[in-house]
Amino acid sequence: MTRRHGATLAALTATVVLAASACSGTPASGAAVDAATRFYAAVADGDGAAACALLLPDAAESAAADEDATCAEAVTSGEIGDELSSRAGGLGEASAHVAGRQAQVLFAADTVFLTRSGSGWVVTAAGCDARPGRPYDCEVQA
Repeated sequence: MTRRHGATLAALTATVVLAASACSGTPASGAAVDAATRFYAAVADGDGAAACALLLPDAAESAAADEDATCAEAVTSGEIGDELSSRAGGLGEASAHVAGRQAQVLFAADTVFLTRSGSGWVVTAAGCDARPGRPYDCEVQA
């Protein structure tokens, strides 16, 4: 994977989320899972506009720049779109860890990072693979 923009943010988010006393099964964690699930449903449906609406604007811009396309095209086609579509087909059950305004949603096929924005959650990184002792490697991130 060649998407490395914002590795520091993903690493910081992972550290904060995992190091803080995380909450599972709370309304906030359910809302974070819902946002991550809606993001991947939009990707699976080929609805790039809906998927990008669920991204932090910096993450949407980064995806577009990485693919030299619009965000909607980037998350549904090309290298990023292929990777996200592949993951969308095997997400499985989700669990969430929430610490303040940050959340980490764990699926069988992905780890998604989110932040609160207004009254909801936006995806800051998706298509992420853990790398022990190193920041997550994410296809899309701010």
